[in-house]
Amino acid sequence: MELTVLGRHGPFPAPGGACSGYLLRAGQAALLLDLGPGTLSRLLAIAPQLDLDCVILSHLHSDHISDMFVLRYALRQFAERGLRPTLPMPVIAPDEPKEEYRLLTASGVFDLASSADGLQLRIRDARIRLNRVTHPVPTYAVSVEHEGKRFVYTGDTGARADLAELCYGADLLLADANFLDEENPGPSAPHLSAGQAGQLAADAWVKRLLCTHIRGALCDTDRLIAQARRRFPGAELAEELAVYQI
Repeated sequence: MELTVLGRHGPFPAPGGACSGYLLRAGQAALLLDLGPGTLSRLLAIAPQLDLDCVILSHLHSDHISDMFVLRYALRQFAERGLRPTLPMPVIAPDEPKEEYRLLTASGVFDLASSADGLQLRIRDARIRLNRVTHPVPTYAVSVEHEGKRFVYTGDTGARADLAELCYGADLLLADANFLDEENPGPSAPHLSAGQAGQLAADAWVKRLLCTHIRGALCDTDRLIAQARRRFPGAELAEELAVYQI
């Protein structure tokens, strides 16, 4: 498997950066995980024909989906010119908030299927599982397995008792690390802190940790990664446009 980071920021980008968006190639499958602001242009640079098998949206907050509403224009025009073989494009997403889901379904270019806790599916030779996590709107972690390797993306989530079990043994964990430890608002937090992300990786015995959902220009990334490494020494910041082999 191969992961390309299109954007790593949330809830807004750093100057020149982009919000959450990731292209995962798992064997023959090309999966797009989220498409936040600034990510579509980067996707087009590496997948110029938009040859995706499926888009999986972890949740329907704008920093994870806003470029979906631009993607619809691209898909229509690609189809009109015969540059992409079929429409609609398969999309898996939570069906709440209702207004955001309605806008996606109304586009006419997306074939929407609703996320569900424990949902399992197979796309080409990739096995995918969704699990509900903790955020103000319905949000799902995504696990993908291919040829004995496992990738897990937490989506946006606060701490929860079963999170280490969901991530256990992952070859690559892409984890929400939105807060510095001292900024963590407590048990009701909608995101993990850097230290919590590192502890999650340690508790789950993952092989590699990438920290993402970095708060734009407001984040001291040196401090953030240092805090993650106190719990998981190999922790890394997800780098935009970097390609990670799994």
